[in-house]
Amino acid sequence: MPEIPVRPGECHVWTARAVCVAHDLALLLDERERRVYESLTEERVRAQYVTAHALLRTVLGEVLDRDPAALSFAQGPHGKPYLADAPVEFSLSHSGELVAVALSLGAPVGVDVERVPVPSAELPLPVLSPAERAAYDLVPEPERAAAFTTYWVRKEAVLKATGEGLRVDPARLTVAAPDRPARLLGWRGRVRGRGAGQPHPPVRLYDLDAVDGYRGAVALLGGPHRIVPRSR
Repeated sequence: MPEIPVRPGECHVWTARAVCVAHDLALLLDERERRVYESLTEERVRAQYVTAHALLRTVLGEVLDRDPAALSFAQGPHGKPYLADAPVEFSLSHSGELVAVALSLGAPVGVDVERVPVPSAELPLPVLSPAERAAYDLVPEPERAAAFTTYWVRKEAVLKATGEGLRVDPARLTVAAPDRPARLLGWRGRVRGRGAGQPHPPVRLYDLDAVDGYRGAVALLGGPHRIVPRSR
C-alpha cells in the first residue's frame, strides 16, 4: 500500500463549499450514491450531497493512491460506512453551503458541521442535558443560537465517532459549555473508564476553526490527536 500522508496521532479535516451542483462530481459516485443523488429534487440538497460524497472519495483516493470512483464502502452495525481493505477511519458532514470530511488512522472519528440558525429560530432544547441547559440559560439571548449549535456539533461528533448517531438520546451526553474548550464531561448510562465522568473508550473532542455562520467539531476514540485543517 502506498505511504499514507495521514500519520498516526493526526486527524485531517477537509472543508469545502457546496454552492452549486457540479454534475461532473456525480461521476465519482457509485451506483447507490448516484441513485440517492438523482432522487433529490432541491438544488441546495443535491449540491450538499454530491459535494460531500465526491470530496470524501477524492481525499480517500489521494490518501490511499487509488481511483476515487472505484472505492467500495461497507456499512457497520449502525450503518456507519467504512473501507474494509484500508486502515483509515473517516466521517463526513454537511450543512448549508459547508461540507467537512475527517480522516484518521485506526481511531474511529466523527465530524459535524452546522449552520448557526437565525436568533429567532425555535431550537430543540430537550437535546441538552440538565447541566448544559443550566449553562445555556445564562447565555445572553443574542448569543444563544450559536451556543446551542456548539453544543449540538460536539454531541453529534461524539455520536458519529462511536457509530451510534442519533440512536442515542443526545441529552444523555454532557459536553463542556460553549465558552470552554471542547470536552465530553459525561455520558449518562455509559460504562465509565478510569477517569471520572469519562466513558470507555476515551473520547477526545475538538472544536474546528469557526467558519462565519457555522460551528464544527470532531471527535476521536482513543488517545489525543493533532487536528490538521485542510481545504479544497
